[in-house]
Amino acid sequence: MKEIIIEYESYLREQKLSENTLSSYLSDLDAFLIYLKENKVKNVLTIKRMTAEAYIEHMKDMGKANSSISRTVASLKKFYSYLVSKEKAKQNPLLGVEVPRVKKKIPEALTTREMVKLLNQPKPTDLKGIRDKAMLELLYATGIKVSELITLNLRDIDLKGGMLSLSSRNERYIPIGNEAVDALENYIKKARNYMIKDSKVKNLFVNCSGAPLTRQGFWKILRGYAESAGIKTEINSQTLRNSFAVHLLQNGADINAVSEMLGHNDVVTTRVYNQVLKDNIKKIYKKAHPRA
Repeated sequence: MKEIIIEYESYLREQKLSENTLSSYLSDLDAFLIYLKENKVKNVLTIKRMTAEAYIEHMKDMGKANSSISRTVASLKKFYSYLVSKEKAKQNPLLGVEVPRVKKKIPEALTTREMVKLLNQPKPTDLKGIRDKAMLELLYATGIKVSELITLNLRDIDLKGGMLSLSSRNERYIPIGNEAVDALENYIKKARNYMIKDSKVKNLFVNCSGAPLTRQGFWKILRGYAESAGIKTEINSQTLRNSFAVHLLQNGADINAVSEMLGHNDVVTTRVYNQVLKDNIKKIYKKAHPRA
């Protein structure tokens, strides 16, 4: 079985998954294999659907969240699909297994006014302020994830063409607005070269010590600016991505185009933002209609 797991991990890496996704797949699988061993299931390759369903009940008894159970089922389904494709298993025991419904959390997004306040917080009067202005403008302009932001290289940015290219999974291209282009040009010309201590560092954004910026480092920066802007909305590293999507859709952007820029596998994922639009419409209606 150990050899199969090694082969499966190689298969996952070939798909260019993020390290977080890869880690989730493997940890979910490892927990399942431990469960099977503890319950004296000898042949992992021939388990039946009832065994998979028993594991789901086991996770419920352990108090696992519905989202965690749903993710685990997806992970195991992928593993057994791989086994079937390699003719190591005859059937996928996860097919048709019912999982607890996961209530979709409505994404938090800033209003346009709040967004402007946040973007105006970094003062481009020193190296840190110039860098922070460029980061926030780029995130809002493109809707990329923080994990994508901190791994960007200079070659990923085409300032003359106003485009960003990402190849973490499928190659995708995202326009960069003029405000973000200006902020990036300012950062690259006036700050980055002074912050870099090691020429081997190719990351576009670095910390004050010249090392690649981390997710935790960015989160501290974002939280600080949110507080100074007096923003009451709960804010996290996903908020700018949500705001990017909602504001585009509010202004009539095609949902398919937004989905492509966000890197979603299908437009269904993007439709979660429609609930934000509906809520905004209700607020406007109640505030403006005399009979609301």
